[in-house]
Amino acid sequence: MSSPMTARDRAKTVPRAKDVPWFQSNIGSSLTPAGRRLLEEYSGIDSSDVEAHIYKIVAPRLLDLGTCLGQDLRQLVADGAPQANLYGADLFSEYESVGHQLFRDADRFTNRFITADLLDDSDDGPLARTGGTWDMVNIIMFLHIWDHSTQVAASKRILKLLKKQAGSMIIGAQTGSTEPGELVLKPPYVAAGEERSIYRHSVETFSDMWKEIEKQSDVKMEIKAMYDEPEAREILAKEEESGERKFFFKRSAEQRKLFFTIELL
Repeated sequence: MSSPMTARDRAKTVPRAKDVPWFQSNIGSSLTPAGRRLLEEYSGIDSSDVEAHIYKIVAPRLLDLGTCLGQDLRQLVADGAPQANLYGADLFSEYESVGHQLFRDADRFTNRFITADLLDDSDDGPLARTGGTWDMVNIIMFLHIWDHSTQVAASKRILKLLKKQAGSMIIGAQTGSTEPGELVLKPPYVAAGEERSIYRHSVETFSDMWKEIEKQSDVKMEIKAMYDEPEAREILAKEEESGERKFFFKRSAEQRKLFFTIELL
């Protein structure tokens, strides 16, 4: 005759609920001074190791799209994130070796790079094979290189990479504008005779794009977008004073850096 199931045994068989007010998918800045003090004084964890300790327990599986040299991934590792959970993807395989030369870590930062084209629509592409396996996808300063329709197509592909569970998240930043619209590229940014345009979003149009994607998908999302207003004003003022440009295109008073998160509910 088997022993009766204890409360502890029953608890092990019940999935942990995520639809409760106190659940947090990302600890972020939620570590209070009191919480930090408890880990340092009671648990004996050195103050410089607190974040690393937490990362080891709750670290998400993260993909950095458009990773370039992998500088953001390495910063996460330096901050304490476990390297095993971090990967980068880019179109050019050469970035991996250049990153190793720059950071002198070919002996320890290995097998982190996926060479792939996000717009590759084959089912067996390098990124497609990882579909549904990522807790978080980071997209920094590259979605804006396309026109509106291509941004929609790329965003749908990014969405397919996420685990279909509450808390999975897309985070990123891109060049935006308070006056959204298509920007026609001219030489030297395109070859003579080439016709190409990019779309610069406002907070509103970016949110609307993702709301439309949400309608066409089978998941619900929380969409947040905002400008970095102080940074935009500071950079514009410095450029006007010095006459030097920090961006490929002449910065206008309408240009902003747009930050965003898309979290699955």
